[in-house]
This record gives sequence, C-alpha cells and structure tokens, in this order.
Amino acid sequence: MIKRAFFGILKPKLHYKQIDEAPAQPTSVRASQKITLYIDDPDQNTEASVLKVGDPVKSGQKIALTAKADSSYLLASRSGRISNIALFVGIFGKKFTAVTIDMDADAAQIMDDVFKSASQTPSLENARAMLAGLPGKPDFNVFLSGGHPVKTIAVLGADSDLLSITRQYFVKNNIISIKTGIDLLRKITGIHNVILIVPHHLAQVAGSSGATVKTVDSEYPSAHPHLIRQHILSSEAPISGAGVAFFSAEAVSAIGAAFNTGKPPLEKLLSFISKDGTRRLVSVPIGTSAQDILNEFNEKIKDGDQLIVGGPLTGISVYASDYPVLPDTDTLMVLSKKKIVEREESACVNCGECVRVCPSGIQVNLLVRCLEARKFQEASDRYDLFSCIECGFCSYVCESRIPVFQHINLAKYTLEHMKEAEKNNV
Repeated sequence: MIKRAFFGILKPKLHYKQIDEAPAQPTSVRASQKITLYIDDPDQNTEASVLKVGDPVKSGQKIALTAKADSSYLLASRSGRISNIALFVGIFGKKFTAVTIDMDADAAQIMDDVFKSASQTPSLENARAMLAGLPGKPDFNVFLSGGHPVKTIAVLGADSDLLSITRQYFVKNNIISIKTGIDLLRKITGIHNVILIVPHHLAQVAGSSGATVKTVDSEYPSAHPHLIRQHILSSEAPISGAGVAFFSAEAVSAIGAAFNTGKPPLEKLLSFISKDGTRRLVSVPIGTSAQDILNEFNEKIKDGDQLIVGGPLTGISVYASDYPVLPDTDTLMVLSKKKIVEREESACVNCGECVRVCPSGIQVNLLVRCLEARKFQEASDRYDLFSCIECGFCSYVCESRIPVFQHINLAKYTLEHMKEAEKNNV
C-alpha cells in the first residue's frame, strides 16, 4: 500500500508484507512432464559441451556444460533423459544454455550419490563444486576470488521486493535448519562473524540461529542488499560492501540440509501471486515451468496479461509460460491486463517525486532526460547512473508514467556492452 504526503512535502511510502499473513505450509506442485535448467553460458559454444541429447540424468546430478572445474552448472531436480539442448538469450542479452530433461512419470526417481561421500567431510571446495545449484543459488566463489577477503557472512532473512515472503518463511519456520547451515558455513569458510538480517517482527525467532541478529525497517526499499550494506553493515564493510558475502536464508538452510543428509535439496520455495492478488507459498522442483504452477491454481493467462518473475517493482515480464523456476526465483506473479499501468513517453513535469524517493540521492529528473535522449555516457559521467541500486521506486511514483527503471537498466547494459566490446577489440 502506498501512502502519499499532502502536496508532496514528504516522500510516499511503501511497506513490505509480513509472514504472518501467509499460510503455514506451502503448496507442493509437481513438474508435469519435464524440467528445464537455464545454465549460465556467456560463450554459448555447444560444440564444447559434454552434454548430449539422450543422456540419462539422475536426481541431484550435477549438470555442467564442460568438464572444467569452474564450469557453470545446476542440479537436476528430477531423473530422466536429456531431450533438448538449446541456446537461450534472456533479458539484456544474458546468455544461457537451456537443458531440457524429460521425466518418466511412472518410474521411481533415481538419486545421484556423488555428493553423499563428499558430504562426510564438509569443505568449501566440495560446496563450490557440488552445491552452487541449491535453492537460493549460493555463491561460494566469493570466498575464493581475489581482492578484499571476506570477513562477514550476511544471511538475508528479509525479502528485498514487495509481496514476496519467501525468505521470511524460512526464518519463521526453518530457523533450526538455518542454524545448521550457519554452523556449516563457519566450519568450511573459517569465518565466524555471521549476521542474520530480518524484519523487526522476526527478531525474536532469529535469535535461535546462533548468529548476530540485525533488523531492517518495514519501509521499502530498506531490505535491498545495497542499503543493507550502507546502513547495517557499514562497520563490517567500510569499503563499499567489500568483505561481505551475502546468502539468502533459503540457501543457508539448503546448505545445512545437504551436508546433514548427504542429499542436496532440490525443491524451490517461491511466493505465487494470482491475478486476484491472492498470495500462496509454493514448493516446486527447480526447472518446473511456470505453466505447471498456473495449472495447479487454475490460473489462465489471457491476452494482455503479464507473467512476471520477481516482485512488482523489480520483476521482469516473461513472454512464455514454459519459463522455468530457477534456483533464485523467489516470486512469480500474474498481472491482469486491467491492472497494468500503461507507460507513456510524455515529458517529465518536474514533480520531484522520483528525487524524493530515490535512496541513492540521484537527481532522477535530470538523469532521465539524458536517458531519453540516449546520452548514456553523459548520464554516467554527470548524473550518477551507476549509483542507481535498481529498486524501481522512481518508475512507481512517476506522474508522467515514464519507464525510468527500464531506461536505467537499458543504459547500464548498453554502456557495459560497449566497454566489453572495446576491450575485446583492443
């Protein structure tokens, strides 16, 4: 809900939803016939892939494109056989290789036991090699990369976008598994300073985690990772957040379960919001298509409706209902045509709302003029383009309905793409 101040003297406010409004148990949704894994693949050289159509796959098996130790991979959430390997280009040119696995519905799931023996001796190397595809998509590379050494692990138990309650659910209902995951992270990394960040109403529950508990306000976008770095972890990471590794509460819980049982969790928890605004917690195998979730709740996508991966302010529209649930998909929502705010390319009226709400203090009204004129380099040099944390609040409050958030993302992508091209040419 948005609260607007009289005559715009104060900035409007948005508030996060609380877990108290959610059902106690998530709805389990099965993948109908197949799962699809989108594996990061910037090179997209399928000829070098070790995967072949027709290869059998076990549940929990590491699906990697090459045999290299640093090759990107995901974990198969169901056993079956690879039926297709195709290139896929996502938003702003992000490149994936889509691996489709057809399941045998009548056959029992065959579990891969490669990780089972490795789980007996927990190590950072084992986690990096076999657990990067867990729900929550933990990034273990941050501990092994150069630059500033990691001294603090921040566990995010607050959801960063509106309407999502996925991370809050784990804090409220799985705090023991989070504690186990925190203990294991301390063991394999040697880092003992772990901070669990939660909304105020979950502070008491979070105290059982064994981590230092810090809280964020209910006002959006206080739970955004960039603002958590700035306002909560500034003493831990005085150099622009360097030295801090971020993990979601779900990822930490999954790490603990994987090492404890010898079997990596393969079900992703997400918040599903229907067209009528009903919010449900859903548990699905990673790689399940959005269509399977829609079918479970008899939700129909009609002409003009939007299927959005992510929350209402920072989510991305996808144009096919077979888009799969990824390890870091926390929210899936359906927006009906009648609720979609039409964007217009009308001129900025200098109302100042975007400047009031910007948590980075950017002069958004000046920045947007450069972006509309496609003067991206000037936007970077003069108006702090790369200081934007991409919370999407500016687009939400814009009186002229200018898609500021989309303009900013396009400008960032274009400049980074140009710099990469120049580097390759040199």
